[in-house]
Amino acid sequence: MSFSQSFPPGPVRHQPQPYQHDPPPHHPRRRRREDDEPYHPYPQPQSRSHPYANAATVSYHAHRDPLASSHHLQELASGPPPPKRARRAPEPQRYDPPAPAAAPVPPTRQPDDGDALLSRDEIERRSPSRKDGIDSASEARLRASYCAYLRCLGFRLGLPQTTIATAAVYCHRFFFRRSHACHDRFLVATAALFLASKTEETTCLLNTILRASCEVSQNQEFNLLPYMMRGQNWFELYRESVIQAEQMILTTLDFELDVAHPYASLSSSLSRLGLSHSVIFNVAWNLINEGLQSSLWLQFKPHHIAAGAAFLAGKFLRYDITIHQNFWHEFKTAPPIVQDVVQQLKELL
Repeated sequence: MSFSQSFPPGPVRHQPQPYQHDPPPHHPRRRRREDDEPYHPYPQPQSRSHPYANAATVSYHAHRDPLASSHHLQELASGPPPPKRARRAPEPQRYDPPAPAAAPVPPTRQPDDGDALLSRDEIERRSPSRKDGIDSASEARLRASYCAYLRCLGFRLGLPQTTIATAAVYCHRFFFRRSHACHDRFLVATAALFLASKTEETTCLLNTILRASCEVSQNQEFNLLPYMMRGQNWFELYRESVIQAEQMILTTLDFELDVAHPYASLSSSLSRLGLSHSVIFNVAWNLINEGLQSSLWLQFKPHHIAAGAAFLAGKFLRYDITIHQNFWHEFKTAPPIVQDVVQQLKELL
C-alpha cells in the first residue's frame, strides 16, 4: 500500500483544533488613536428616552394589589427607579458609646415588726399584751417560761442549740404581735420548735415532738393536761392544735423565717483575738443562751449581742477584754451598744 502524503519522521503529534463552542481567542487592545472616542469607565446616559418614561405618570405610591402574582409587576407600575448616579451612598453609621449604667438603687423596704430592730421601750409599749392587762414584768416571766420549756424539750429531742434559739426567736416575734392572753404559750412554743427544726434542717417528726412534749409536761411548770383530758382521741386533737398553731405562726410572721444568731460571730471574733479556746468563750456562750429569755434578738444585731456577752464574760473573770486593740473592730460595735446589751444581760442573772 502506498500513500500519497509523506509524514515527517518521529512520533505523530495531535494538534487540537478549536471546538465550535469555544470562545474566540483574546486579542490584545490596540493603541488609542486621536480620532477614537474618549473612554469612560462608566456608561453614559443615552439620548433615547427611558423605557419606563411612559410609566412616569403613574403615582409612585401606587396601591399594591394583594392579588398580584409578583412584586415585580407592582414595581413596574409604581414608576421608574431613580438613576444609578442619583443614589446616594449610605452614610456611615454613627457610633455612640453606650451611656454609663447607673448605679443600682437598692429597693426601699419598709421596716417590718418581725425583723426590724426596735428599742426596748418601743417593744414594751407596742406589745398587744398591754391591752389585756399584762404588764411588762408579767410578760417577762411568761417569756422566760416558754424559753425554759423550749430548752427542756430541745434537750430531750437532742436538737442543737441553734434550733432551740430559732424557736425562741419565733415565739418572741409572735408574741410581739399577738397577746399572751389569747394564745397558749406552750402550744405556740411546741409548734415553733417543729417549725424551727425544718428551717434549720434538723428535721424532727411531729409525733416525736408531741410525745416528748407530753413527757416534759409531767413537770408542774409546763402544764399540758388540758390537751390530755379531752377523751380517748386527745393525741389527735393535740396534734391538730399544734399544726394550726404552726400555720398561725407562719401567717403572723408573714413567712419571715430567717434568724441570725450571735454564736458564729462570737466564735469567729474570739478566734481572731486568740481567745477561742479560753474560758471567756464558754462563759460568753452561756450568757448568749441566757439572753434568749429577753428581747435582745429584736433590739440588736447578732454581733452586738456577741460583743456584749464577751465583754460581760471578761468582767466576770476579771479580765479586761478591751486590752485587745482590735476588739471593737472585730465585733463591729461601739461602747454604748455594748453597755446596753450588758445591762440587759445582767438583769437576767
